[in-house]
Amino acid sequence: MSRYKEKAATEDHRSLDIRALHRAGLLRAGYACNWEWKRHGEVIGTIGIEAESLIRLRLRYRVISREETESKDYPVPITWTSCHLGGNRPWFLCPCCGRRVAKLYLRRVFACRHCLRLNYASQQNKRDRAADHSWKLRSVLGCPEGFLSLPAELIPKPKGMHWRTFEQKVEQLKRVDARALADAGAMLASIERSLGHASRDLARC
Repeated sequence: MSRYKEKAATEDHRSLDIRALHRAGLLRAGYACNWEWKRHGEVIGTIGIEAESLIRLRLRYRVISREETESKDYPVPITWTSCHLGGNRPWFLCPCCGRRVAKLYLRRVFACRHCLRLNYASQQNKRDRAADHSWKLRSVLGCPEGFLSLPAELIPKPKGMHWRTFEQKVEQLKRVDARALADAGAMLASIERSLGHASRDLARC
């Protein structure tokens, strides 16, 4: 298994830019389409996008992992901010951390650059620490997948590592992953509350 790179590049991943989706007119409630990625004019990937409302997109696609195809189907929240010259600008709310971003990048799920540890400089907030610690421990174990993709107990032992050392690191990773999952759950609950408030505000418009 190849070791996880400490910092990958955004260019290594397919991305969704909400500004491009907005320009294409896809952020209309009830609108659905297949979005394509192209290279040299040829289609290299597609994803199903459905605008369930002005504040929620649904993504449907397939990923191949370990020669197995897995279907993905999940919502991604959207928030809107007012522009200085009028109108509103859409943003994704990262499904993993709730960060407001213009782009999401694909590993197995779409997430922001911070969650996927792609190249960019930023300071981490308190909620990010468990997730970052999880990535570091997984890197030591030669695991390229995050806590949302692969449970700690399913990580294979790296070649050359003693079983006792491996088991200790897996137990440590389980505790760290539990904190990271709890943080992600709290953030998602906060996002759901925000979406509920936004839905009520839209209903009054």
